[in-house]
Amino acid sequence: MKRVLPGTWRCDVFFGLLMLAMVALSVRLGLLLSDERSGRLRAAQRQFRMTHPLSARRGNLFIRTAGSYVPLATSTEKPYCFVDPFLLRDEEISPTAVAVADILNTDGVALQERLMLKRESRFVEIPQVLTDEQATALRALRNPAVGIYYEWRRDYPNGPLAGPVTGFCRLDLIDGGGETLVPGGGLELSMQRRLAARDGRRVVLADASRRPIWPLPYESRPPVDGQNIYLTLDANIQGYLETALTASVEKFHGDKTWGAGIVADPRTGEILAMASVYYDPRVGKIVPFDPNQYSTSSDESRTNRAIVLPFEPGSVAKPLFAAAAVETGVARWDTQFFCENGLYLAPGGGKISDHGQRYGYLTVTDIVVHSSNIGMAKIGEKLGNDRLYQIARSYGFGEPTGVDLPGESPGQLRPRNRWDGYSTRRVPFGQEISATAMQLVMAFCSHANGGLLMRPRLVDRVTDARQQVLWQGEPAVVRRVLSPVVAEQSVRVMAEVVERGTGKACKLSQWTSFGKTGTAQIAGRGPDGRFTYLDGAFVGSFVGGAPVSQ
Repeated sequence: MKRVLPGTWRCDVFFGLLMLAMVALSVRLGLLLSDERSGRLRAAQRQFRMTHPLSARRGNLFIRTAGSYVPLATSTEKPYCFVDPFLLRDEEISPTAVAVADILNTDGVALQERLMLKRESRFVEIPQVLTDEQATALRALRNPAVGIYYEWRRDYPNGPLAGPVTGFCRLDLIDGGGETLVPGGGLELSMQRRLAARDGRRVVLADASRRPIWPLPYESRPPVDGQNIYLTLDANIQGYLETALTASVEKFHGDKTWGAGIVADPRTGEILAMASVYYDPRVGKIVPFDPNQYSTSSDESRTNRAIVLPFEPGSVAKPLFAAAAVETGVARWDTQFFCENGLYLAPGGGKISDHGQRYGYLTVTDIVVHSSNIGMAKIGEKLGNDRLYQIARSYGFGEPTGVDLPGESPGQLRPRNRWDGYSTRRVPFGQEISATAMQLVMAFCSHANGGLLMRPRLVDRVTDARQQVLWQGEPAVVRRVLSPVVAEQSVRVMAEVVERGTGKACKLSQWTSFGKTGTAQIAGRGPDGRFTYLDGAFVGSFVGGAPVSQ
């Protein structure tokens, strides 16, 4: 039998515990060394990692012209300067900042402070577009810490053409000293989801001289360009419309005079032109909105009044309600109404006049041709408030048309339970309701296309950066408002307005035309604070089309 000396087992236990402690210490030391190496590696990667921004291109807006398309809004590459302060020793920061600031004609002290604050950064952007001379001078410095990069910036080659429709993009500063394009109104804003680009970046490991030595694809991402939008606007028609509106506003200008116009294809709902003109009394002239100069423009010049400013349509609404009366069967075009010899004291409807005209019996056709308020009031009595309200709703009054622009007004159509006898006689000649130019144009398009209310369309198609079609627009019918027969008859009646009625001044020399004039009073607060029609304040309007045969 083996004999164990006293105390030997204690030595075995002691040495066993000592070995375990040494193993644990070795493992811990290894982990610490591994962590230290990993930390040093991460620090080295941070120090020698270079991130190159890859700017993506915002999508273009295109306008039609002579069978093709030209850019209405586009993006062009602009050169900018950046500094890598990590590559500069402390004593090199000041002379580098001074040299760069002298070339860029900027504040050298402020640049030096930025470089000191971002000492560990690899990219400090100077948000100033470089001229060719400045870019050449920066390269001549031969300073590895100073570089040039390119970013896309917004440009509007046609200047103020369709300015309020186009909108603009402004440059906003972001964290880190960079800039980003922010849409401000018009199609630039409403189409932001499609136009917006997503910038990328390329990350590499580099040596001390900024030479790339190893790419880091897992930290990089490619840029994604925005989508291109092809509009239904026609540059030639747009130019004619803006010229005509400008001439009219200049002729009749007064305090805050404005004009708005729309040209549409009634068969498809395509908007071929849309313009808004404002006479600025502060400068005594019309100042068109140029998106290239958005920072010096006024809110008034940027406002697209064709969709955001509703007004009482007045007499231009008469063909709409007259045709609806024929459609519902309460009258025919040859039905006669007594027009009270020019003055009608309607029970519960106030005093209605024909502004000096002493009409007796007029047919529905002549009520429209001669624009009799009293005749339309009598038609309103036949229709009644329920049908009048439904007619107004069917034409789209009281709701946006859905045009692809921000800020569209629905106009004003009071709830049916707030209508009274005054409404019965006033709504048929365009009072007590308000509508935008867009709503009126689309309502009249329904008469010109056989009775269909169309959704207005500004966008023809959308493509990606490789010109692959992503979306193609199609005509969209909202609802039928008139039968084809009554719609065609209404156009013939409005042709008589131009031939022998209130619209003779709008007769065209080359084509047969149709339409309706309107002169509506502007409502507002009077001297006593009450809501009333203002003296000498009017909205003159004309809605029409050509040729009658089409």
